[in-house]
Amino acid sequence: MKNWKKLLACLLVGLMALTVFTACDASVGAPMSPKRSNAESAKALCKQFDNMTYSKDLSEKAYYVAYWVASYPGSCSVNTEKAELSWTGNIGNDAKAQMKIGRYADTFDLMGIGKGIGGMGNNDFVPGFYIDTDLESNGTSDIIFVLPTDGRKTDTMTKAAKGKTKLGVAYVVKDGVSYAVVLFGE
Repeated sequence: MKNWKKLLACLLVGLMALTVFTACDASVGAPMSPKRSNAESAKALCKQFDNMTYSKDLSEKAYYVAYWVASYPGSCSVNTEKAELSWTGNIGNDAKAQMKIGRYADTFDLMGIGKGIGGMGNNDFVPGFYIDTDLESNGTSDIIFVLPTDGRKTDTMTKAAKGKTKLGVAYVVKDGVSYAVVLFGE
C-alpha cells in the first residue's frame, strides 16, 4: 500500500508540473485569426449605444477588415495596459487621400480589403476603431488601426456612432483575446 501512495504522489506531482508548463487556453500561441461576430455579441455592443441596431451587412464588412488585419500579423502589437491591438502599415497615397475625406469603403478597397468579394460597397459606414493617418512628418502613407478588446466602448466608437443607427462587428483574435473591428452605418 505504501508503494501505491508513493506512485500516486509522483503522478500528481508530474501532473501539476505539466499544468505549469502548458497554457490554460488552447488559443494562446495560436496564429492570429479573424472571427465573425454572432448576433448576440453584436447586440450586446448595440445596447451600449442609443438607438443602435445590429447589421449583418456591416458585420460582414467588419469581418473583411478583421481578416485583412489578421493576414499581416507581423504588423500588429498588443498594448496590454490599454487593452488594445495596433496594426501599422503603409497604405499608399491614394488610399490615404480617400481616408482623409471619409470615404472608408474606397479607402479599404484601395488597401485590398474585401477585394475577393467585390469590394466594400458604398461609402455608407464609418469605422468605430481609431485610425491615425497624421503620420506625415516622414512624408509616407503610414497608417495605424487601433482595435479595442471586445466589450469596451471607446471614445472613438462614441464619436463614430453619432447620427448612425446600425452597427456591425467582427474580431481579430490574438493569443485568445478578441479585439473588436466595429463599423457604424445608417
